[in-house]
Amino acid sequence: MARPKKTSTAAAVVRHRPAITRGADEFGATYRLVCTCGRTGEEHQVRSLARMDLDRHLTTLPLVPEQQQCRDPKRHDRRAWEPCELCEHQTVLFETAEGDPTARLAHSITPDTIH
Repeated sequence: MARPKKTSTAAAVVRHRPAITRGADEFGATYRLVCTCGRTGEEHQVRSLARMDLDRHLTTLPLVPEQQQCRDPKRHDRRAWEPCELCEHQTVLFETAEGDPTARLAHSITPDTIH
């Protein structure tokens, strides 16, 4: 008697990597939004209109919760609109002072602490 295969009911993660592609028609160059999720925009004669389609597409995506936001998007190959599985369960090692982007450590080393 064969066992039924277990299938996952979780939705597959859809990656959004929108781009503006250039094409040509009988009137000249055309521009169109194309995303890896399957979304395509209309063909436009002007690139800025295709860029507006791209921006509109990104604004429809749900916001990523703070605990799932990527802390190193370049290394982890993540965009601002994508959750990061690598950073999701990580704790912050160093706190930064509010309003001071140059602060690196929560506790700074002073000459008095070095013996």
